[in-house]
Amino acid sequence: MRHDEERPRTSEFLAGGTAPGHWTQVLGSMRANPFTHLSLDEVRAEAAHLLIVTPSPEVARACFGEMLDAFGDSVEIAAVDELVPKHVPAGTWVFLPHRQDGWTELEDASTKVRAASVKENSSREAGSKLVLMEYGINLWMWAEPPSSGGDPVCHAGELISWESAWALGAEAGCGTCSADGLGDAHSGDVPTEDSTTPEPSPPTASARPPIYFGLPPILRQRRWDG
Repeated sequence: MRHDEERPRTSEFLAGGTAPGHWTQVLGSMRANPFTHLSLDEVRAEAAHLLIVTPSPEVARACFGEMLDAFGDSVEIAAVDELVPKHVPAGTWVFLPHRQDGWTELEDASTKVRAASVKENSSREAGSKLVLMEYGINLWMWAEPPSSGGDPVCHAGELISWESAWALGAEAGCGTCSADGLGDAHSGDVPTEDSTTPEPSPPTASARPPIYFGLPPILRQRRWDG
């Protein structure tokens, strides 16, 4: 596993980077395991509201393409510095940038937002609490997969491990998903010799492996029962 001082540091979104190929296998195995997989229908049934906290729409699209395509305008997107936890509706699933992602400034901002959200949760009744999860932005460029004993986070007083990770499953018959489950994040129409160059199609799936850290209640209960 990597400790704080070992992870790469950056001040930007590594938009041009390609996630290493081994994450395809990691995501596939998670989607095949009922303890690390939720379908879109299960998310619809369980989440009162969906909120993605992100530094930019570009990041939201790269990391949440499937979810945005499936839920459309029902997914709320908020800037990191705009989130006010006390205004977030009860039962909302809040996706925060990973606090050990490698994007230094964003890590600090996300840590503060999470701390404020945890404090807000402590004052809410059980049925009104927020469900807090984290997602990787640049994480996939450097994190070690669980198959090699890797863990993306190890820092003072807290370990966010693969034991708390899960993936959103592709629906059967999804026309935007490739066989590896990642989708074709950068594809557009390919012009023929006699055609004019069309406008690029917008991404229809996540460019980054959509793996989340922090179990929603349905998965926690499933693991307890299992």
